[in-house]
Amino acid sequence: MPAAARAAVSMAVMSPRKEPLRPVYALQGEDWPKVDTALARMAARVTAESGGEPERFDAAEAPVADVVAACQMLSFGGLQGVIVTGADAWRAADADVIVAYLEDPNPASVLTIVSTAVLPQRLQQAVERVGQVSRWGPGKATPRERRLWLEKHVADAVAKRGGHVGPALARFVVDRACGEATDAQRTGLAALTLTHEADKLVAYAGGMPIDRDMVLAMTPEHPEARVYQLADALVAADAAQAFARLGDLASGDDRTDPVVIVSGLARHYRALARAQELGPGATTDAVSAATGMKGYPAQKVAEQARSLPGGAGARAVVRIARLELDIRVSAQRELGGPQLVLETAARDLIGIARGAVV
Repeated sequence: MPAAARAAVSMAVMSPRKEPLRPVYALQGEDWPKVDTALARMAARVTAESGGEPERFDAAEAPVADVVAACQMLSFGGLQGVIVTGADAWRAADADVIVAYLEDPNPASVLTIVSTAVLPQRLQQAVERVGQVSRWGPGKATPRERRLWLEKHVADAVAKRGGHVGPALARFVVDRACGEATDAQRTGLAALTLTHEADKLVAYAGGMPIDRDMVLAMTPEHPEARVYQLADALVAADAAQAFARLGDLASGDDRTDPVVIVSGLARHYRALARAQELGPGATTDAVSAATGMKGYPAQKVAEQARSLPGGAGARAVVRIARLELDIRVSAQRELGGPQLVLETAARDLIGIARGAVV
């Protein structure tokens, strides 16, 4: 976030000088903890100056006309606040209704619009013209930039609480706690998760240096990370590890929904099949271009594709397509439940990795 924008937020929301509030604010970005903090401060200031709580709307549920009506309502107590969360749900036509309101906004109303992504262009420009836009999060939207930002985010969150994790340990925390940050929403959720994990780790360490064992003890594995580990074991044809991982995923208080397991395996094997189509000498860059994966995930897929028998990825995709149906409705499911369906598919995938034609 640019220094000028940070200073503006501080002046508008936190400054003891209490700069006059503007008609509209946009709080945006994938750093949801900072967005939430800024929103809480804005709501607190509006409440302090008006004596009443801001009226809140969810953009996905409330008609945009209701938002405008709330903004235009006459206030007999002075300032009034209107907060709209989830504004990513607004379409261009919805945004244009707000743009029209901002051409002559109610001077007694403060509208705060919260979104992860940038607002539709005309609305973004209107907010910049008559109000203020503040954004937090990674500067670029590539998976690699999001991943690097999350690693820095957890390190900064730990440091803010009086602890310390180096780059390697920060990477390990992200690996363990988060799935792939492939879009803005997933990055925002990951940021919230990592802030919570920072709280736990610093409290658990109690002033001692945070180490890998503490992370293993306090930070639960994200379901997607566990599915990736299952996929690695299946591709390596390591039956003992694969069935152990499958048992971990399907049992205990933190068991993973079978549909999540199936969808994770489907993504991985589709990428493997695409990589094998490129030929035995496919590079990481070629796999990245073909699959959209970046960095280490693309490198791993390229390596695994070379280690598998020719055509194994495509055969596995066919087997998982059958699994996707069986996990929902099949005689096998009726007989032994989702676990039996998954174990049978795992057996077949291990066979495919060993060269069998299933």
